[in-house]
Amino acid sequence: MVDANYNDGTGKWHSQYIANTKNLPLESLKYIAKDCKNAIDAMPDNPKAMQYWDEIHYCSMEIRRRQNEVKSKNNFMALWNDNTTDTGIT
Repeated sequence: MVDANYNDGTGKWHSQYIANTKNLPLESLKYIAKDCKNAIDAMPDNPKAMQYWDEIHYCSMEIRRRQNEVKSKNNFMALWNDNTTDTGIT
């Protein structure tokens, strides 16, 4: 079984990586995920393959979080616009 602690053995790598994804541009998240997938495809038995899968997962999680955030803001604005029209507030 592969050790999922990476680096320092404490497992903090995971939470640190997730926190780091919040500061990366969207294009970087996509690039990292694609690069990791290419590395896995090229050498699936690489000892770092599980780490690469985690990186893909964490980048995908951040992309999804941002998509949901945009949807939520758009839904709020649509609701606000509907309500302001109904109440006469401009």
